[in-house]
Formats: sequence, structure tokens, C-alpha cells
Amino acid sequence: MLKLSRAIDFTAKSFFKIGVFSGAVMALLVLVSTLLRYVLGQPISFSDELAGLLFLTMAFTTFPHILNESGHISLDLLIKRMPSFLQKICAYFGMLVFITFAVVFTYQAWKYMGFSKQINSRTDVSGILLWPWMALMPLSMILCVIVEINKLFKHLFNNTMKEIKQ
Repeated sequence: MLKLSRAIDFTAKSFFKIGVFSGAVMALLVLVSTLLRYVLGQPISFSDELAGLLFLTMAFTTFPHILNESGHISLDLLIKRMPSFLQKICAYFGMLVFITFAVVFTYQAWKYMGFSKQINSRTDVSGILLWPWMALMPLSMILCVIVEINKLFKHLFNNTMKEIKQ
């Protein structure tokens, strides 16, 4: 179980690094294209399309690690004032809501990506094939579900160990 948990952590962190890299490439691309536009009067023609795809990559590849590190937005102001048992109920309910959302999102994104692949959808200016980029959405959400389930098992295991020690 510990090896599986470490593999999930490693995968989420690897996705995160890909996201950080794509964000840096996106920023560099926008900078270079802007300089070329104002200095030479000729920007990189495909920069807007590629920047959008890199932003999609950055966003979706960073979700699993942020979720794994609990770096997402939460309602701490309200939750921290509740009794411990209610905090746990809220945490489990939040996990259930997120997992439900992620599963539905994955299903819909997979269908959308499949349709894009079927019609060989490409960007307008540069003709970049879109379905490989779109595949990041369901893959990211699947990894997010795995991360949430892993966190749930860690939480349940830690609580069980505390009860055994008492």
C-alpha cells in the first residue's frame, strides 16, 4: 500500500513538473511573440494558439499535485470552527462531491476528445492536432480521483492506527 501511495505521489509531482515547464514555455512564447510584434512588426503566427494549449497543459497537469498537497481553496474559516466529527464529515462529503464531479468530467472530456480525434480537429492558424492536448483533461481528472482515494485511505488508515494505539 505504501509503494502504491508513493507511486501516486510521484506521478502527481511529475505531472506538476510538466505543468510548471509548460507554464514557463508559455510565458517565454508570449514574451518573444510580443517583442517580435512590437520590435519587428511580425509576431509568431501560432503563438496565441500554442499559448492557449500550453495554458491548458499547465492548468490540468498541476491539479493532481495541488490536490495531493491540499493546496486548493477550502472553507477553513467555517470548517475550523466545527467540532472534530463534523470536520471529518465535511471532509468526506467534499471528497465525495469532488470524486463525483471528476468522474463526470472525465467521462464528458473523454467523449469530447474522442470526437475531436474522430474529426481530426486542428487549430485554425497552425494546424496543431487538438486531441492529444485534450487528452490531458480526462487523464488529469483520473489522476485527481486516484489522489483523492489515496488520501481517503491514508486518512482512514491513520485514524485506525490512532484508535489501535489508544
